[in-house]
Amino acid sequence: MTIQYTRPTPEQRQELLKVAGESDRLVRENERKQITTLSRSRTWELERLGLHPVRTKLGVNSVAWLLSDLLWFIYHPTLTQAVSSPRTNSKAQLGAQK
Repeated sequence: MTIQYTRPTPEQRQELLKVAGESDRLVRENERKQITTLSRSRTWELERLGLHPVRTKLGVNSVAWLLSDLLWFIYHPTLTQAVSSPRTNSKAQLGAQK
């Protein structure tokens, strides 16, 4: 079973933003790193695998993410577990195959 990032519904976005005391906005790289604690290269890798919210291209050298997408990514337990311990999941799967 492959776990993929799915965008939150409008209701889920509103609830996340309400709990965080924020409004939805675009988040640039430095703030994204503070929110997710993932390096730029790990984020890029996870985006390619479909496990991280996709960036929005703002210009030639400029990208951003929706804050609500990042909050959903952080607080969605199944997805966060798969991303934070990918090697553990792989070892568990290998052990189950033996």
